[in-house]
Amino acid sequence: MTDSGRQWYAVATRPRMEQAARENLERQGYEVCLPEIRLRKRRGGRWQAVTEALFPGYLFVALDLEHDNAAPIRSTVGARGLVRFGLHSPAMPVGSVEFLRGQIPQGAEAETPLPFTPGDKLRITRGPFAGLDAVYQMQRGADRVQVLLALLGREHSVAVDVNDLEVP
Repeated sequence: MTDSGRQWYAVATRPRMEQAARENLERQGYEVCLPEIRLRKRRGGRWQAVTEALFPGYLFVALDLEHDNAAPIRSTVGARGLVRFGLHSPAMPVGSVEFLRGQIPQGAEAETPLPFTPGDKLRITRGPFAGLDAVYQMQRGADRVQVLLALLGREHSVAVDVNDLEVP
């Protein structure tokens, strides 16, 4: 529960428009929470750090349905409206949104780790070892990783560009 008796309610957004909905709702004076997560994804053949909504298609808004007008939410660019079950819009469980805010810092720019853990099987896509399978060992800088390759009956530790790897 927020100040002055407000509770958090889920708002459905249009596909991939969570940011636009948040900005437009905040511009109208609503208190909004859009939990986000930073992770690495492969885009255009390169690993990139991206920020995505933790709950795609949803965000949370603090309202006192007795006193606040929720009607403008339906016509806000990016938003579809409050999540409803029949005619009822249930509030989020008390403390749930505050818990999310405490776990995921808003606007944090922390370095995101690679999506590999030691022992993961990978395939090399470019360079002199293209097409070979490898086993991830560890990160060796911002863009390099160390992998194990089975060559000539032995395992060899080799450093390769992180963008030259994919999960088979």
